[in-house]
Amino acid sequence: MKFVLSWGAKQNEFSYTHQEIAHWCDRFHMDGMENDNSDDVALDIAADVDAQWDLYLVNSYKLEELQKLEFSEVKLPKEWFEEWLQKLNT
Repeated sequence: MKFVLSWGAKQNEFSYTHQEIAHWCDRFHMDGMENDNSDDVALDIAADVDAQWDLYLVNSYKLEELQKLEFSEVKLPKEWFEEWLQKLNT
């Protein structure tokens, strides 16, 4: 989880998009819920990343823009990834 979040914090150093990171977090969260993973902090953060991705899109773009948007080019604020990493480390 830390490794994936670090990709978002270091936006230009990795080839993974924020869309891919959000989708990975969604899969991680769903898998953890299905398999009764005991790392509640990581699961909560993964759920938050996925939710914030969706909210960011809805709150930042009009419907017409979303219909034409290249989601792989959308970047969440770097600070969000840094905050998630801090929460994961506590």
